[in-house]
Amino acid sequence: MPPRMTHICLHVTDVDECVRFYTNYCKMQTIDERIKEGEGDVYMSEIGRQSEMVFQFKSGGKNLPLGAEEERHFGFVVETKQAVDDIANRAREDGILFFEPDEYLPGAYMCGVKDPNGNCVEFSYGHPVPPITSQG
Repeated sequence: MPPRMTHICLHVTDVDECVRFYTNYCKMQTIDERIKEGEGDVYMSEIGRQSEMVFQFKSGGKNLPLGAEEERHFGFVVETKQAVDDIANRAREDGILFFEPDEYLPGAYMCGVKDPNGNCVEFSYGHPVPPITSQG
């Protein structure tokens, strides 16, 4: 069997803040907690995908500065352009909008939001994943 990605581990400054962010913005759920005296790990996944892909938030990390030109991000797809706008509006009000909603790729409408640890989380509608290539 070839390697299969199962989780991404993020060493974060505040596990609880990250759990709140990914619950509220990404609708993820906590599937396991290994916290003792405020230190440890929390595992989260999208509803119904806990056996496919998991985020692990581990205490004791540092905030990650993300420059305006950096494109490091986690990508989430949403069902409509309006959902992208709704998320961007909420993030703007919360002071965490990283980039405004727009069609950055043909047919792909998206915005970026900063999570509590400085990562960019992209919300998109119409973004083909995997990308469609013109090789041939």
